[in-house]
Amino acid sequence: MSKFFARSLLFCLIGLYFPATADQVMPNAVIANPPMRPAGFLPPPLNPTGITLERRKLGEGIYALMSNTDFADNSGFVVGEEAVLVIDSHFNGDMAQQIIDLVRDTTALPIKYLVNTNAFGDHTFGNYIFPQETKIVAFRGTIDALRISTVEGIANTMARTVDGDLSVFDGVELRIPDQGFEQSWSVDLGGKIVQVHWLGTGMSPNDSVVFLPKERIAWTANLVFGEGSIPWARSGNINQYKKTITALRSKLDPVLIVPGHGEITSNERVEIYESYLSDVIELAKQAKANEVAIISFSDSAEIDARYKINPNLMALMTGFHRWNLRVAYGEADTDR
Repeated sequence: MSKFFARSLLFCLIGLYFPATADQVMPNAVIANPPMRPAGFLPPPLNPTGITLERRKLGEGIYALMSNTDFADNSGFVVGEEAVLVIDSHFNGDMAQQIIDLVRDTTALPIKYLVNTNAFGDHTFGNYIFPQETKIVAFRGTIDALRISTVEGIANTMARTVDGDLSVFDGVELRIPDQGFEQSWSVDLGGKIVQVHWLGTGMSPNDSVVFLPKERIAWTANLVFGEGSIPWARSGNINQYKKTITALRSKLDPVLIVPGHGEITSNERVEIYESYLSDVIELAKQAKANEVAIISFSDSAEIDARYKINPNLMALMTGFHRWNLRVAYGEADTDR
């Protein structure tokens, strides 16, 4: 038995025999109490093979790095008068090098900061390629999750998102962020203020938002997937996810959003997320109160047209929707 397989098996067994409580820190390879996958569920297509990042200028010194496929990872960077900050290091060394090359093609200023917006491998596995003098910053929960994770464990969990091709993780070294924060962190790059906020549980317990307060541009990672999408409550706690989206709208109110996956969007999509989560929570309460079976409730459900789903993402989002319905049903309080 290979070391890679043995470690992967260990993390699966941890998830099976030691289910987590809400306040436990979990390795990033494990979901606490995941629902059964509903009919039609598809893993997000994240394989970085052949992915090219397109640099899009959003403002002076502000760049989105957009994947050339519908849902593979995006990134970005901000250039001040003195330094550069990069948002997420992507999937592996090759993708991280693409990011660095695009920065170097733009400016000779040092990459002083790298922000990891969550603990998933597609956002952190390129960390080791960045210069040692680059300070990596993340929410404290992200750091805690990574400290008890392994490349093998995370890769095993993500295998279905890369069509089982674990070679995309070859050579990856787990580099833990250097500096953590509890609620927010801010830096002045020289005439360019960048903030990072943890607003609460979202798609994962650790989703963070990179925000430019003057320009009101946000990188939302997995919290908001982008134009034509709905949220995915992968880690449960769907009521808190709604509160986090409300906080994003009320506290930051970004006008332009660069998602971790999908196309650039606006604050209208945040309002759609908020409405969608409210509706799913209420539908689940009604179904549970009426003793509708969970499979009947979730597994043939379709997404209401008012959520304006990107046709290219419809199959993926339908699976997310059915997952969300199962989560909401399991967490519903019917007051009975």
